[in-house]
Amino acid sequence: MLKSTVDPASRYNVVIPEANEYDGLLVQSDEFLTYDATLPPEDQSVFTQHLINLREQCAPHSKQFYSSEAQRSIASDNTKRLEEEITQHLKQAQHNLTARYWQTPAEAEAWGFEVKQSTGNIIFPSTKSERMRVLDSYISQEQSRPEADRFATPDLARLIEVRDQLLANRKLTSANRKQRKSSRIARDEAFRRLRETLRMAAGNIIILQFDHTITPDLQKWGFEVVERSSSKPDETEYDEVTLLGGSREESSAETVSTNGEVSLTGLTRTAVQTSTNGS
Repeated sequence: MLKSTVDPASRYNVVIPEANEYDGLLVQSDEFLTYDATLPPEDQSVFTQHLINLREQCAPHSKQFYSSEAQRSIASDNTKRLEEEITQHLKQAQHNLTARYWQTPAEAEAWGFEVKQSTGNIIFPSTKSERMRVLDSYISQEQSRPEADRFATPDLARLIEVRDQLLANRKLTSANRKQRKSSRIARDEAFRRLRETLRMAAGNIIILQFDHTITPDLQKWGFEVVERSSSKPDETEYDEVTLLGGSREESSAETVSTNGEVSLTGLTRTAVQTSTNGS
């Protein structure tokens, strides 16, 4: 693979939002396309149509992700509310059974509750799955009894209703979780492609319109152009990289990663690479 740089002696660097800076990338692409449209056709970027297509993909993917996230949050809140209501109903049922069968507590097992043999105490179910099991047993037992003999509280009709709502809500939560995952993958891929295209478009402008020279005029396309650090250049094979990604950070530490990226004063510098058949 052949590694190349754009204007290695320039005093400037070009900063492009990272792939997870969704709003920044949308703004960047909008500013690029707005200015590009003012140019004569022969001067417009070869990446324009591709940017338009990617921009149209990114917005709905992002919207779909946030929509699925909102639905997941609502479903999760509803699940918690229903589970809490079931807990309160079962506590009432436990209290009723304890009061009625204080001499023969084992009879409470017909309603799904477990009874500690050594003490005769009716045990309250400690987990969600155990509470659902007891709820099902309690409902079945009450339905099998004459209406006149049933406990007045908790209300049997409400128990059935809240159980069915919880089961339906759990299915909805699972579906929303899957939708959220798939929409996140689609969103991240679309924004990754958008960022990569913006990066290549910037390099194309530098080479073809500014004769391999980085200039503040790139800001017309919406790119952020910053002056390089006045400190001594990095003594690595990537010391002349000029297209950057990300925003400034507090740290001034310098790190070198295995993918050819160098971080200097909080800016991630990404080498412009072209592939060849040779090494």
